[in-house]
Amino acid sequence: MFKQYKPEPNNSTSWNDMKMLKLFVESFFVSLIFNLIGNNGFKLNRFLTPAYWTWTLAFTLAIVVAALLIRVRLKVLWIHWQKKYPQLQLFRSGRVETNSLPKSELVWAILSTSFLLLVLYLCFIFLIAFVRSGSTYMLFINYLFHYTPFVATGCLVYVSYVFIGGQLWWLTPTNALALFSDLLPEKIVPVEKVVTILPPSALDKSIPIGSLYDVLYLQARFDLSSLRKDAVRMFDVPFYFSKKGKKQVVLIDGTRLEADHFLKELETRGLDKWFFRISSTCRVNMMHIRFPISPNATQLEFRKEVFQSLRLKMTAMEIGNLLQVTEWMRKEKKLKDFLDDVHHLRHKGWDQLIPLN
Repeated sequence: MFKQYKPEPNNSTSWNDMKMLKLFVESFFVSLIFNLIGNNGFKLNRFLTPAYWTWTLAFTLAIVVAALLIRVRLKVLWIHWQKKYPQLQLFRSGRVETNSLPKSELVWAILSTSFLLLVLYLCFIFLIAFVRSGSTYMLFINYLFHYTPFVATGCLVYVSYVFIGGQLWWLTPTNALALFSDLLPEKIVPVEKVVTILPPSALDKSIPIGSLYDVLYLQARFDLSSLRKDAVRMFDVPFYFSKKGKKQVVLIDGTRLEADHFLKELETRGLDKWFFRISSTCRVNMMHIRFPISPNATQLEFRKEVFQSLRLKMTAMEIGNLLQVTEWMRKEKKLKDFLDDVHHLRHKGWDQLIPLN
């Protein structure tokens, strides 16, 4: 069954309109206050002059343009950071996760953006001083002395606010689609069928990889209070380490435990192949990975519930580093081999308690 479909952007578009309206109102209010500042404090008599309202509107537009430029700069830096720090998760829920960046990187981004905006602003002020009557340099220096400290402080505070919050409102794909969806032609899409997720006992011994995690997680979610130190479910172990005879597992809450016999127990149950060797010392439980995966992927990604549980005792950077597919693994096509065979792997025994030692 098919139906005509066209994006309905009303909610998203109205939300963006509200954001822009709020920005304009706030900018206008700041401009009202700023243009009352004189050489000797506030001058309320300026309210009655046409020049005051002209400068107020001009400065309001300047603030709105600056807000747009700040977000463009953040978008450019976000793309740069994705290449520089592939191990970090830098985007979530429509925001750039700048808090996961090194502090020096974030401080540099804020200071450099503030400096660039201030230079552009002062160039504009110099042009205004140039076309006005009187000494250009005297007018410009007078403006620098009286107003630049306020502008620089405000610029730094607002850039910090946007960057730390990671605000990308209208530059996200979702909002872009909402803004320009009226230009898109109608398209025909199939109506999705309602699929009932059955428990593993009612399914074949191998579940399609696309729904495996959902089936197992709904059947028996993670229970951190019931985790044991001597035996755990295979489903509660995202990572397995083996180095120089030392074997460890990382439980779903990020706890590390010695596990000398864990892998052998998995082998007897036919579950060991789910633990993909992502590096020379680390294996990842691929039941927890988000599918589909490209055979040439350089980074794997955990399902949301797994990532959030691990964050109880691990940082996002630590998790991301362990999920990087090393160059030699890609060169030997290990990931491709796993993906070719993944639909033939069995899940039976995923919920059994497996002795660690």
